[in-house]
Amino acid sequence: MMANDRGLTAELEGEIARLKADLEEKTNALRSLEARVADLDETRRAMLYMLEDLEQSNRAVSRAGREWTATVDAISNPLFVHDSDLRVIRANRAYARIAGMDFNEILGRPYYEVFPRMEGPFNSCRKAMDEGGEEEEEEEVAVPALGKIFWVRSFAARLDEGRRPLFIHVMEDITEERRAKDKLRDEIEVTTHLLMMAQAAAQTTDMEKLLESVAHCSHRIMACDVMLIYLWDRERRVFQPAHQLGLDPASVPLFRTTPLDEKVPLVETLMRDGKPVIERNAADDPESGMRTTGMPLDWLTGIRALAANPLMGRSGPLGLMVCLFSAAREFGERDRRIMTGIASQVSTAVEEARLYKDSIGKAMELAHQVETVRVMHEIDRSILSTLDPESLLETSARLVARLIPCDRAIVALVDEGKRGFVVKAGFGFQPAPAGAVFPFADTSATDVIRTGTPQYIPNLGDDRPALLPLEEKLADAGFLSSLRVPLTVKGEIIGVLSVGARRPSAFTPGDMSALEKLSGQVSVALENTRLLTDLADLFMSTITALSEAIDAKSPWTKGHSERVAGFAVAVAKEMGRPEKEVRDLRIAGLLHDVGKIGTYDVLLDKPGRLTEEEYAAVREHTARGAKILSSIKQLAHVVPWVRGHHEYWNGKGYPDGLKGEEIPLQARILAVADTFDSMTAERPYRQTPGREKAAAELRAFSGAQFDPAVVDAFLRVL
Repeated sequence: MMANDRGLTAELEGEIARLKADLEEKTNALRSLEARVADLDETRRAMLYMLEDLEQSNRAVSRAGREWTATVDAISNPLFVHDSDLRVIRANRAYARIAGMDFNEILGRPYYEVFPRMEGPFNSCRKAMDEGGEEEEEEEVAVPALGKIFWVRSFAARLDEGRRPLFIHVMEDITEERRAKDKLRDEIEVTTHLLMMAQAAAQTTDMEKLLESVAHCSHRIMACDVMLIYLWDRERRVFQPAHQLGLDPASVPLFRTTPLDEKVPLVETLMRDGKPVIERNAADDPESGMRTTGMPLDWLTGIRALAANPLMGRSGPLGLMVCLFSAAREFGERDRRIMTGIASQVSTAVEEARLYKDSIGKAMELAHQVETVRVMHEIDRSILSTLDPESLLETSARLVARLIPCDRAIVALVDEGKRGFVVKAGFGFQPAPAGAVFPFADTSATDVIRTGTPQYIPNLGDDRPALLPLEEKLADAGFLSSLRVPLTVKGEIIGVLSVGARRPSAFTPGDMSALEKLSGQVSVALENTRLLTDLADLFMSTITALSEAIDAKSPWTKGHSERVAGFAVAVAKEMGRPEKEVRDLRIAGLLHDVGKIGTYDVLLDKPGRLTEEEYAAVREHTARGAKILSSIKQLAHVVPWVRGHHEYWNGKGYPDGLKGEEIPLQARILAVADTFDSMTAERPYRQTPGREKAAAELRAFSGAQFDPAVVDAFLRVL
């Protein structure tokens, strides 16, 4: 029993111990679990705190984003941001509105495909991207589709170091500002040119200068493409073309030769109402001629609008001002007031200019008659002072403008071999330069040769279909009046003196009489020139014959003087000597050995060396030649040249032992030419050393026997 109790007790104690151990283990596990729960609770609380902070940050970011968007959207100017690939990442409402697109359509697209539509980015954008800095770049950008102009400011924004920058563009609409500035500038320009026109009208009495100023100022004020001005011709009762600005060169002759008749409908309206008239092109094709109900301007193309302004004086019409526009143009009341103001100013100026012209007309006519006598005397003196036919004709052509009011003058001589007229001199007509040939069949000037009488054509434009080629060219160039008189020498007509003017009926009977007198003077002068030329030719022929006779004394010197003269002339030209001196040097070259007339032929042809006595006899030819020529008054100035052509640069020459600059330059030239030809010609006592050896000898003795400057010039032309 007891044993059983003890065993039971031991078993219970063991169970109790096991339970205690298990309890302790569970207690420890509970404590551990409680600790983990505590840790988890702490982590949860930390996470809650973090979530609260994150929510607060998100709310701050969201608030900042809304504030940024609200701020950007409050900007009235279009603004957008793009990345380095030019794709839009942010934009304000103003940008979306002007682009006409939703934000979703804008974002992610290259901005130049959104607004404004372009081939590529702004220039300022390119610069900002290239430089990568934050310095602001600016430029002006026009958007024709909207009729707007923007001032674009571009700059880069770098958010974090190392990240690629963003680029911001702000587009300020400056259209109205620009329009206001342009309008103000236009008003200033209009006012300035009105003042310029008023000043010209008040100070200018010269009609051409007045019209030039009026055309320039009106052209700027009206912003037209072409300005035409016509003046009233009281005698013919037509509006004559007076001035143009803006016409292409091909249209100028058509304008110059197309007056406006007073019965043209538009002209009738202008003269009757005395106020501006506006017309627009009625043609379907804008490139066709200007077809209006009353203005014959079919020769003009590309004109879409016309504004005509009458110039009226106290006693009737004075002229017309016609503005032509190549683009459609609307004319407001302001334009009409400006045109009326211009017409008033110009009319007053034109009338005063005409009154001034009329008031001095009589005095000018009397003065012209007096001047004609004086100028005729001057022309007579001028044309008789020259012996060169070319210079004579050129002088006559230039002086004719002082005698007769003309815009061109031509002197042409008959050339039967070329079957036409050869232009010898003139001015004012480019298609007829000196040397040009006009066939007899191409000009009515042939009638002057055939009849021997003057020809006057008051207006080449009156009979255009019947004009011959030369007269047609004159008309196309704007020369309407033509006056021609024959040039007669000993009863034979040798040419025609012709003058022309741009205005029709420009010449008077007095002008024809004056031109005939000038023609007579020129004819006499030409005959005198021919006679003097014949005398000069005879003189040169005599000189040449004498030279050949001298050279003929020996077969070894044949042609020597002619060659020396040729070399001397070439060197003188190379050294820039005057033309007359060159001519005289040729004579001296031909006669430089004239003194050898007194030298025995046996000495010139001797095959061996000369003795001292023989050489002294040969040396006498320079002094002898000078003595022979000194008896000829006209050759007195060449005597020292002939005498000194064997003097040496170092003073060891003959006959006078002159040295350096003491020797006349012409003699120094002859010395080089004579020596070179002698060395390159055959002689009885030696063979020719040749041109290269002769040139080497000249170089070797340059500075001793010869003037170095002359040798250098000779070798350059050799």
